[in-house]
Amino acid sequence: MRLLKYPLELRDERLNALASVDGRLLLLSSGGHVIVWSQKELVDTAFDRLSIDKLARKQMISVAFSASGPKGTAGSAPDEAYFLAGAAETLLIGSEHELLRMQQWENEGARATDTLFKCTAPRAITDVKLDTASMTAFVLCSSPNTISLINVKANKLIATISLTKPAKPSTIVLDPSGETFSVLCADRSIHVYQYNQKGDYKLLREMPRYVHVEPLHYKITMPPQANYLPVINSVKGTSFATSTSATVLLDRNKDYNVASTVVSPASNACKVLVFSPTVYEKTNTKKGTSVRYNLLATSGAKDGTILVWNTRRMKPLFNALQISETPINDMTWTDDGLTLYAVSNDNVLYTFAFLPVDLGTIVPESEVVAMRQKNKPLPPLVSKETTTTTATKEKTPTVKTEGAESTVINKGDTVSDGKSTTINNVTSLVKKVGKNKTQIVKTLASNPSVKVTEGTGMEFSAPSYNVPKDLKRRVQDESTKAGTPPTSKKSKRDLEPMDFLETGLLIPNASFSRIRLASPKIRLSFKYSSPLNKTLTMTVKNGSGNEQKPTVVSLQLKNNEQDEQLFQDFIPKFITMCTAGKFFWACCSDDGVLYVYSDSGKKLLPPMIMGTPISFLEANGNFLLCVTSIGELYCWDIEKQKLEFPSNSVYPVLNPSLRYSDDILTRAENITMCTVTAKGVPLLTLSNGDGYMFDKLMETWLLITDSWWAYGSQYWDSTNSSILNNTSADNNDKGNDFWNSSDVQDIVTDVKGNSNSIVNYMERKTNEELNRKGRIKNLQRFARAILMKEGYESMEEIVTLAHLENRLLVCLKLEESEEFSKLLIVYCVRLSKLGYGDRLDDVLQWLYNEGDLDNKDLGSKDRKDLLKSVLLACANIRHVQRITNSYATAIGLVNDSI
Repeated sequence: MRLLKYPLELRDERLNALASVDGRLLLLSSGGHVIVWSQKELVDTAFDRLSIDKLARKQMISVAFSASGPKGTAGSAPDEAYFLAGAAETLLIGSEHELLRMQQWENEGARATDTLFKCTAPRAITDVKLDTASMTAFVLCSSPNTISLINVKANKLIATISLTKPAKPSTIVLDPSGETFSVLCADRSIHVYQYNQKGDYKLLREMPRYVHVEPLHYKITMPPQANYLPVINSVKGTSFATSTSATVLLDRNKDYNVASTVVSPASNACKVLVFSPTVYEKTNTKKGTSVRYNLLATSGAKDGTILVWNTRRMKPLFNALQISETPINDMTWTDDGLTLYAVSNDNVLYTFAFLPVDLGTIVPESEVVAMRQKNKPLPPLVSKETTTTTATKEKTPTVKTEGAESTVINKGDTVSDGKSTTINNVTSLVKKVGKNKTQIVKTLASNPSVKVTEGTGMEFSAPSYNVPKDLKRRVQDESTKAGTPPTSKKSKRDLEPMDFLETGLLIPNASFSRIRLASPKIRLSFKYSSPLNKTLTMTVKNGSGNEQKPTVVSLQLKNNEQDEQLFQDFIPKFITMCTAGKFFWACCSDDGVLYVYSDSGKKLLPPMIMGTPISFLEANGNFLLCVTSIGELYCWDIEKQKLEFPSNSVYPVLNPSLRYSDDILTRAENITMCTVTAKGVPLLTLSNGDGYMFDKLMETWLLITDSWWAYGSQYWDSTNSSILNNTSADNNDKGNDFWNSSDVQDIVTDVKGNSNSIVNYMERKTNEELNRKGRIKNLQRFARAILMKEGYESMEEIVTLAHLENRLLVCLKLEESEEFSKLLIVYCVRLSKLGYGDRLDDVLQWLYNEGDLDNKDLGSKDRKDLLKSVLLACANIRHVQRITNSYATAIGLVNDSI
């Protein structure tokens, strides 16, 4: 692709419109001048086949407008020219009050100009389009609101359609097949009409509360197949100020439901959307398959950004970001679909010249016509006796949009179901969240690509379902192949195959990753207070995601009920999360860039690029933890500015193959918490109640809490510790007298009452998940049933010991020395009471360490002190005294063994 940027010298005028007619490019200036260029010469200049010095216009055609006529009257200011449409012999040039017809415009001396349509203030023309096949002109007017159909060849008004007062027509979209036209109105409604060249018409559909258009001159076209209706700035809200804006393609063959969405990264609403008049095709030579698609170009109303989209994947083919300092007023494609022209408000002509290898093979016109004929057929039009009629409204109370079930009821609308019912003053748009839950959903008005949630609650966007296009699918069931009737089982969401088409905006590592985690949605603004110092608060006010309106990040100190700003930073991206450590603050953008500051605002690190959105960002002490949307885990020591341990993945703890083994993408458990300790140990909990820690020495995940222990351990967290114990309390077994030991019971109570214990916190998270899923109520029934089965009599004590052993090992890994020393006593006493002499001897030998008691590899505790405390706690248990006395003698606690 080559770009030719050609400034035009126009005094006190601006370029407002473009038209492509038979290999010529026509430019309309506000002063009524039509400049004619050769398209071939512009393309040759772009590819350096023609010197720019030899590039010159071919013609200059001039017209003038006024409130009274095309030639004007003395003392009246001429109207500006806004509208341009043309064919081989006829040219239409219009202002807000007149539409002129110029015949034989190519011939310098034989031009004939006359008035095709005229109106006076306060009436105004809002849009003009020309159906070149039937040579029918469509003129939209306001005050009163009408659509005029004019036979251009005969200069005859053939029909006038009147709209109700609120429905001010803003722009019109013509069907390339010459069967329908659609009108976008200022009251957000869309009117779709069927018509013919005789002036007969019929209202096919009216869609209320759908589109947001400003008093601008829009440029919108349909694809050559005439199957999609593009709707710019589609509204999903109850007011302009809080509406969700995006550009969608409505499928006319499927009752105008949303077929796809153009999520533009531009910072403002769309003004120009033009489809290429051709269809493109790419062939995979290895597989022998081909894919057909359209290309469309879009631009906003406030900046000079141009994007070209591939409708097959709805990803930008390329992004000419702020190519102009002023808005793009109009764009047009050449008939062969290989060149895109654009004009900006500062009078610059842009030529985007493509090679066939850039875009793909052009599908022959005959096949495009065949595609049009496959569209849903329209009913035949009934001939009308008069050419001026009033359009009747056909109510459509329900509008379904992609991604949300929406019900819209407008004031005064009548919903018919056997009898008429009128609902007044009610407007609602809801999105289903759960079975009985709904929520209002908004998007950032300046950027339709991003969903925004107001307030402080964190919401997440669903992970990607893209997979490589050549990934093998699951083998079809034999029963399905044999024609067995389908079951009522709900099918899983279909995967979305993808391939690559000359774009750098697709993120391959997300599509090829084994994990896809949800990422936070962007909030308009939010605040974050440091858990270490509540007087410090970081405030984030998201802008438009680019340089025109950057995001503002600031840190405030609340002092005597007044806020003092410590620092402020401007970031040209959307910020999704922030966190605070001992001496630093960190925030991340929606595209995975990390920023780290000191309390004074000094950058501690250059921005760190993760490559994918970030799902979790947590800090504690000197450490910063980050988990990306593809499951990559990083933990940095900010003080030392280095990675604490090699980057790892959360995939092992999710492992969806544990639940499903025959699918490509399967649902795993949700991550309910991801954080880091002050000593740099990552912690993670799942929706099934399990909790994990990452051991940086062994570089693997370790299990901290298992919901299984909540079923069987007597030492589970206090909210659920006595479920099984109550069942066996009356059995007077050999372990029950342990609970009469007041000293050990005090230790157990002290351990469970420690609010700073990490393991206690993780066990409470497990209890929350078990309660949420209603599994707690089944525990007592489970205990009564399983303990009565043959072979499971000792299950309670075995599960209890397994739970204690795991807590001990985890405390040692987490360097929780006090908790470790207390649990060690409880564990050894429990072993002694139950008669596990060999296992007790194993523990004591581990503490004795072959006499090397000075080796402090058990946290900060002295081995000799730990061994002494265990021996004293077990001294009165007779059947282990032979074991304990031998170690007591070895460390000098007693003089000789028994």
